Amino acid sequence: MNTTAKNDPTTVIAEMTAPYVEHQEFPDLVYPTSVTATLAAFRRSFPTAKRLVPEQDDGAAALSVHSRDYVDFVKEGSRRPEGATKFPLNVVALPELRISEPRTFEGRHTQYFFDEVTRATPAVCEGALHSAAASRQGARWLADTVAAQTAEHAGRPSPALVLVPSRPPGHHALSTVGGGLCLFANAAIAARELSRSGRVAVLDIDQDHGNGTQTVLYDDPSVLTISIHAEGWPHVAGFSEETGGLNAPHTNLNLPLPTGSGFAVYAPAFETALDAIGRFEPDYLVLALGYDAHREQGFGLLRLESEDFGVLGRRIAELRLPTLVTTEGCYGYYESTAEAATHFFEGWAEQWR
Repeated sequence: MNTTAKNDPTTVIAEMTAPYVEHQEFPDLVYPTSVTATLAAFRRSFPTAKRLVPEQDDGAAALSVHSRDYVDFVKEGSRRPEGATKFPLNVVALPELRISEPRTFEGRHTQYFFDEVTRATPAVCEGALHSAAASRQGARWLADTVAAQTAEHAGRPSPALVLVPSRPPGHHALSTVGGGLCLFANAAIAARELSRSGRVAVLDIDQDHGNGTQTVLYDDPSVLTISIHAEGWPHVAGFSEETGGLNAPHTNLNLPLPTGSGFAVYAPAFETALDAIGRFEPDYLVLALGYDAHREQGFGLLRLESEDFGVLGRRIAELRLPTLVTTEGCYGYYESTAEAATHFFEGWAEQWR
């Protein structure tokens, strides 16, 4: 089936890919599979997409949503020799545990990560800096493209899509700490930049709750955040009663689903999310795309099939919103990730042909 996007002059498609992120293997737990499989599927479905390369920005994009001391910690990690930091740390520093401030780089992990699996290795820190820069620059490109296309076509809505391959992922990172293998909140960085030009909806379809994205944007009335996820992790966020901050009521929607749900349960929740996006009337969409809801991924909590991702791609494309896509979770299973990514972007391209 030919799913190449139609050569429509009002449709602009691109990727904003940092070469470091595309080619870095990453040690330990941060799997590059999400990036390699996503890029392969995206490039097959959109072979004429522009290929943009972000400029390094010395952490400026990360500073748009993260504290300076945390960004400086990650920058320091990127400069350390590979292997210089010894793991595992085997401690999560609750406030009750802390008597003195940590005195080593290893010790400062207890200050800046909420779990013991997230590690500030040089490769991971460098990837985080590149991914943050790409997220903001991709958002700027999207806003500028939409403005130019709208002016050229007399105010006609202009579908546009930009993929920002991100590794490590980002949706668990909070403003002052990282965790869940995430260092910088890439989707939130993109949303914050796009909110300078209009209203933004963020849709997170990763298996786990996007607690970082939610927390960063929780009090911003110009951004609607939605997460469809398996109930549970991280256990302290992701519940349905979390509906937005004091200055932004009804701008956060959590749709936690029972373990083992399958698409029969997932699909109505997804439609609820799309309805909420429609009511919010955003100018832009940021999609946090994870594949770990697939039944063969990791814990396989939501039991989606590869073909189900095709439905998700088609339905999101039907919104015809200018969209930026970041890559979130997968557990290193290349075959299932590649199948899900292929169905997703073929479904999207089919809708935009």
